[in-house]
Amino acid sequence: MQTAYLLLGGNQGNVPETFSRVLALLKDHDIYVHAVGSLYKSEPWGMEWANMFYNQAIAIRTRLSPPDLMQRLLAIEKKLGRKRRSGKVEARTIDIDILFYGQKVVSLPGVDIPHPRLHLRRFTLEPLSDIASGFIHPLLGKDVGQLLHECTDTLKTEKVSVLPQADIHCNES
Repeated sequence: MQTAYLLLGGNQGNVPETFSRVLALLKDHDIYVHAVGSLYKSEPWGMEWANMFYNQAIAIRTRLSPPDLMQRLLAIEKKLGRKRRSGKVEARTIDIDILFYGQKVVSLPGVDIPHPRLHLRRFTLEPLSDIASGFIHPLLGKDVGQLLHECTDTLKTEKVSVLPQADIHCNES
C-alpha cells in the first residue's frame, strides 16, 4: 500500500456535498481514505472572473499505480459532472489532483507527480498542511509546512470548517 495525497477542488454547485460524494465513491475503488483535512475557500487562481473555490486535502492508501489511480480519479470526476476541455482553464464541479504518491516522481502523459505547481499555490499548501505539514517534497527537499511558509501566492485562502471524520475508512485488507 502506498500513501498518496490528493486535493479536491471545485466552484460550481454544492461543492462540499460533491466532496462528500468523492469520499463515498473512493470507497468503491480499492482506495482507502486515511485522513481528511478541513474545508478551505479561496480566490480563483488564474481565473479572476470565476466564483470562489473550495478545496480540501485528503490522504489515501492504495495499491493502484499512479496511472491507474489517475484513471479512477478522472472517472469519478466524470461521474460527478466534470467536463474537461483541452487547454482551457474553467470553472468546475470537481477537480481531483494527485499531489504526492509516496516519494515517487512520475512524469507520464496525463500524470505528473508530485504536482508540478503545488508549491506555488496557497490554496493547495494550506489544506495539505492540515494533514501532511511534515511531508517532504521529493524534488524540492522541503516539507509542506516550509513550502507554505515560503509561498509567495497572495490570493486569499481561508479555512471555512473542520469536517467530521466519520466518513474516513481504513479497512485495509
